[in-house]
Amino acid sequence: MEKEIEINEQHIPQDPQPAVPLEQPRPWSTPGSWTITTTAGFAASGYLPEWAEDDPTEVGVSLDLLPVWLVDINHRNSFEGAMMPLTSTDRRDEAEDDAVFEGSIDCNPYDADPRLRVPVVNIQVCTGRRIVGLDPEELAEIAVQLRAQADRLHDEVLPTLIAAREDWAAHQAD
Repeated sequence: MEKEIEINEQHIPQDPQPAVPLEQPRPWSTPGSWTITTTAGFAASGYLPEWAEDDPTEVGVSLDLLPVWLVDINHRNSFEGAMMPLTSTDRRDEAEDDAVFEGSIDCNPYDADPRLRVPVVNIQVCTGRRIVGLDPEELAEIAVQLRAQADRLHDEVLPTLIAAREDWAAHQAD
């Protein structure tokens, strides 16, 4: 059984649209708000965060499709990851630069999952692997874990690697 999506935004009846083709408003046409206007003259509006990359404003949407349009609203702000040479397990010699730990802040105000109706962070660790739905405390914990791993790589693994290479070089002359 499908769960009905509760719509908390204001629906404002408007005069029916003229029979002429409708033009798509320019993005960011109304700073701070978005509006989806239906062909039946109803409009749904909501808050458009300043940090959002896209404006879901639309005109000429069938009234029957309005719930689908609302569920698809995603306010997003992407952030870049570090580029690193990645290989697959079956092609170790063919490294390709790819982003790691890139992601976005996302807010889906009409998502079926109430946890995703507020801004969360989604991180793509590497291609095909993600950490999703992080709240501020969870993101802080990920940052602590990554700092600890970076410290371990620098303070433990790097000196061990240097010593191992020196040892190896010293014994290759034998």
